Amino acid sequence: MPKPDTAAALAAVDAHFDEFVEELQQLCRIRSRRQEPEQMEATAEFIAGSVRRWGGEAEIIPWEQSYPYVLAEVPGEGDKALLHFTHYDVEVEPAGDDADWISPPYAAEIHDGRLYARGVADDKGVVMSRIHAAAAWKLAGLTPPVTNRIIFEGKKWLHSPGLGSFVQAHADRLASDAALWENSWLDGEDRLLLKLAEKGVLYLRLTAQTLPRDLTSQNTALLPAATARLAAALAQLQRPDGTVTIPGFADDARPPTDEERALLEKVAFDGDFLRKRAQVDRFTGDLDDQAAAVAIRTVPTLTVAGFAGGDMRDDVTLGIPSTASAKLEIRLVPGQDPDRVLGCIRDHLAATGVGDLRIEVMATSRPNLTDHRDPFVALVADTARRVYGTEPVIEPYTQWIGNQGVIADRPIVGVGVSRADSGVDGPNENIRLDDYKAGIKHVIEVMAALAVAE
Repeated sequence: MPKPDTAAALAAVDAHFDEFVEELQQLCRIRSRRQEPEQMEATAEFIAGSVRRWGGEAEIIPWEQSYPYVLAEVPGEGDKALLHFTHYDVEVEPAGDDADWISPPYAAEIHDGRLYARGVADDKGVVMSRIHAAAAWKLAGLTPPVTNRIIFEGKKWLHSPGLGSFVQAHADRLASDAALWENSWLDGEDRLLLKLAEKGVLYLRLTAQTLPRDLTSQNTALLPAATARLAAALAQLQRPDGTVTIPGFADDARPPTDEERALLEKVAFDGDFLRKRAQVDRFTGDLDDQAAAVAIRTVPTLTVAGFAGGDMRDDVTLGIPSTASAKLEIRLVPGQDPDRVLGCIRDHLAATGVGDLRIEVMATSRPNLTDHRDPFVALVADTARRVYGTEPVIEPYTQWIGNQGVIADRPIVGVGVSRADSGVDGPNENIRLDDYKAGIKHVIEVMAALAVAE
């Protein structure tokens, strides 16, 4: 088929943009917080209604370990299909104090060309940009040049435990030639980041139990404390500076190629901002900003995310703790297998005399990476140049954890509608309306280019 002419669809975005923004505001006024099930369900209903309003098909699908998925399709010409992955829950990370907002977080007000709302940058702006990109073709009196399939996910838990089974059960309805992921933004130089990877996660709870119950500490010379045993075990896993000491931990980590390192050097990294925020003068290992930008994306890490044990009341207490537990967050880089890493941890604990600790796997996902030389990456980059008028930045590795691995049988590129200064998950989260319009137009151009790609 000849390459579709996008002019009419792009013009429809300009003509109907106020309507698009109003609909985005309506979505942002729904408090889709995981703590509020009725609001989550109302959000799913709104999204499905929007897809249908613009001529698509949408089904709300209850699913295990999740709020309802919305699975949508906007039929297109030809035999190509583009998958979009988005999520509609907000407050993915600590959200700060509502009192710090210039307007209420769910008022979705516009100030100086920016729409302020909880979740507008992560991820409701992206949610609606994909719907509105497909709608623009319809408004222009045209059929989209490719079939658009969209997953709208509402997580009950951050690690999306139901996503894998959902994708497997609906594989035929999610088939596509390529996918646009939700996670990306423009940097301070107006360059769109094309994110090609996500880290995986292995989240564990370690529990030590040394006694059937807490006993008086007069017996400490004779009886073991669970807190001491757990602390000793954690000390076997990493050095004080965080360096992981588990044998084989990173053996399967895929090192970046020279080409990928060169691409990473072009990704903006504000080391001064991070040092100031953390109130430190230096990074671990005395890394300079360039080395830090690579390390944060390519080095697997282990974080002791929490430690609990013993009596912490504000009083003098006399007891030997019988149980103690710790949470471990392990971020995996492409190449690593969470099951193999878990085996390394089990073996190391056993070899160091603490193999009796109970290990609970709380969450797991596989890391993923799309080859930067894939033709779809070049396609997304070329269309970004036309829309934004700047050279996009290809980010082959990222520091974010996610679940791209469930659709890793196709190329995946992350694009979004926010910016580095959008304040994701914090007070005054916002997107620029100009960026929202550009994001819609970029997806339209991607559709047209994919329709004729070989």
